[in-house]
Amino acid sequence: MSVYSWLDDDAFCATHVRGLTPHEALARLGIEVFDGDDEEGEIEEGLICAHPAEGGTILGEWNGFAGTLDEVLRPLSAGTVTASVFVNVNRVASFDHYAEGRKLLSFDPLIPHETDNIQTDYLADRIELGLVHGNSGGGLAAARQLAERITGVRPNASSHIVTAHGILEY
Repeated sequence: MSVYSWLDDDAFCATHVRGLTPHEALARLGIEVFDGDDEEGEIEEGLICAHPAEGGTILGEWNGFAGTLDEVLRPLSAGTVTASVFVNVNRVASFDHYAEGRKLLSFDPLIPHETDNIQTDYLADRIELGLVHGNSGGGLAAARQLAERITGVRPNASSHIVTAHGILEY
């Protein structure tokens, strides 16, 4: 069983946030936070579920993309680091890394790309994980591993539990 079994395989966004609790991460987005899963089944769009993890929080979205948006990642990464992995049902995907409110790295983990002088951050890790041209094939699993390495945030035994969630309209 995958440590990310609580994420949908076909369409998800997982945002790793170092050093913040689930409540703190959601509060940074300025959304009303509610605990438990009482209302979760009734919500179709904009639901962000906060999962506790080793080193911080993982924000999970089913078929959502908030974790790719600058207006979300900028405040979320203030004073810390974030890394998001996104894919939709059409296999459009992205990896986005922010630190201290600034975008540092962005690429499509499903399309092998050339290394360049602009995106040299974590290049050795990206090559090792199969996320660059010439050593491709890592895909979404490799992108999640890179998010873990960059942020130090990893799923643990309680990560499948949603401790808080909220709705973000975007």
